[in-house]
Amino acid sequence: MPFVGSTGVLNSFDVRGGNREDLLDIITNISPMDTILLSGLQKTVASNIIHEWLTDILAAFGNPNLGVADVQAFAEGSDANFLTLTPRKRLCNFTHILRRTFDVSDTQRDINTAGIRDEYAYQGAKATKELARFIEFAIVHSTRQEQFIQGNSAVVTPRRMDGILQFATPGSPTCGTTLGLTTDEQGTRTVATGTSPANCLDECLLNNHLQEMWRKGAMFNTALVPAAQKRAFSGMVLNPNSQVRYTIPVNEKTVVQTVDYFQSDFGTIVVKLHRYQPDDTVYIAEMNMLRLAVLRPVLMVELAKLGSSSKGMIEWEGTLECLAPNATGFIDGLCTTPPDCR
Repeated sequence: MPFVGSTGVLNSFDVRGGNREDLLDIITNISPMDTILLSGLQKTVASNIIHEWLTDILAAFGNPNLGVADVQAFAEGSDANFLTLTPRKRLCNFTHILRRTFDVSDTQRDINTAGIRDEYAYQGAKATKELARFIEFAIVHSTRQEQFIQGNSAVVTPRRMDGILQFATPGSPTCGTTLGLTTDEQGTRTVATGTSPANCLDECLLNNHLQEMWRKGAMFNTALVPAAQKRAFSGMVLNPNSQVRYTIPVNEKTVVQTVDYFQSDFGTIVVKLHRYQPDDTVYIAEMNMLRLAVLRPVLMVELAKLGSSSKGMIEWEGTLECLAPNATGFIDGLCTTPPDCR
């Protein structure tokens, strides 16, 4: 509305150039900082840029569908015969370097700022949080890449690790000089087909996937899901054909339409929201088979001055250990809009 001046009274409008601004001494930032894998996975030590470990598998006990035809038995007094033994397999991953940098002028560091005391320290703390999110994203999506040239050349491709989705993909590469994994040693991938609602997550699709993982020996306990698939888990409750059931006391005026634990025929799964997963993907794993091997922990260093500014860098180097790829798997190609919302 238009300002109405008053006669003979000195007011705030008259001296607005001499009044201090009303600026809160706080900074609000609600950017999400949940890093389930970086924060939750067990940490181990890497001592080289190629990090290796061994995996093995037991001989098949027989095909249950063949019954007695596959039962082993040996005659009394017979000589022992020896079969070719299956060697252990060597898996590996490359260490992956991630960093954040910041450069603050000396003038800005001396200015009276709101919400912070030192711009350099604030930018360093902010970069640390950003680095954590970049590491989490790489743990999920990175695919292995070798680095053959060192330095700042434009043709240099940086070294990258394999992330959880790559290890869970059947046929994904192992170390170039080692034996490949058999089908039973590889991760499990199920691709949902068709269009919505045919490709939407339901109990049948989920249980078929879990059954295949269980057949390989996986004792899965966690599902990492994006928002769309978290809603799909919870939507199973609303499906009249669903076998999901709740027992709620009558005196509790509560409507439960969410699923945080899914108790399947093959074990109970904790369903966790994970904003780093693709919208069409549900990742399932035995989480104690995943670890982070750290070559260089997070370190912030102040770089040499080239002028009147302060330069900082925060860097981390490590890699993902997937001790047993067959303990991991994912369903992708899922619809991203739950059928009950269409």
